[in-house]
Amino acid sequence: MPTKTESLRILTRSRTPFNDIYVIEQENLREMWFKGGGQFYLQSRIAVDSPDDLALVYTRLLLAPFMWNPNPVRILLIGLGGGVLPRFLHAAFPEMEIDVVELDPGVIELARRYFHFKESPRLRIFQGDGRAFVKQKTDAYDMVFLDAFKAGSVPYHLKTCEFYREILQSMKKDGVLATNLYGKSNSLKPRDRKTLESVFQSVSLFDDPGGVATVCVALLSNESAPPEVLRKFIIHLPEAVQRNLSWLSNRDMIDAGSPIEPGGSVFKDDFEASEFFKTVQRNNRNDPFFNHPYPIRNSS
Repeated sequence: MPTKTESLRILTRSRTPFNDIYVIEQENLREMWFKGGGQFYLQSRIAVDSPDDLALVYTRLLLAPFMWNPNPVRILLIGLGGGVLPRFLHAAFPEMEIDVVELDPGVIELARRYFHFKESPRLRIFQGDGRAFVKQKTDAYDMVFLDAFKAGSVPYHLKTCEFYREILQSMKKDGVLATNLYGKSNSLKPRDRKTLESVFQSVSLFDDPGGVATVCVALLSNESAPPEVLRKFIIHLPEAVQRNLSWLSNRDMIDAGSPIEPGGSVFKDDFEASEFFKTVQRNNRNDPFFNHPYPIRNSS
């Protein structure tokens, strides 16, 4: 939570079975925060006078998959937050079909009320667990975005190699996965990379210069396109996407490679298949006494 409180207004607070949610406004910024363990974790941000722009660096990094596929037809986002990214993509690609899965109905309500999120025939919201949704889905997606967080952790069943293999069944052969790995305080990123590389043929990590965010892009094919081909893809993207996707910065990240090397053990399911739904309920609870197996320290 911002430390300058003289101009900070709490617009609402919502306690749900999954999250303790604050929506605040300070000067020109409106934000959604989750509280857990006595700390606050930033989830979404918009500029009040320009709510259609991507105000957080990680949302801009999440545009990196469009360098490989500038014309997706169907995409899936797991985790809504304020709904800023799906709303941006819907405006940029009005013909694209977008499915969003969000566990917490309180988050959905606040995204609609405070962050201009609105469904349409091509922008659909599904309330439920992301992995359960993927298990039941038979449609194929061009892109899948993983951005499901709760205060202080990521639900562990959304981080394992078994989950990524299930995602493969919901992706087209040339599909792209993008996942938000959080900022510099996430010490588990080497294991994330190793887990993703155990399933996908090509894995690229994008880190902003300030270390605020890391996004991973994973491909089913290991045939990487040369920079000049990726550049041709970029120039055909909608203007709003080009404006928020820094081609030079992203190209440099591809050329230089990420300093995050794979390491440690692969994340694997810690439950029997028969225990799936019980485990999902446990992992999704906002329980301060539960020892989260995928913790996130607050770097804000």
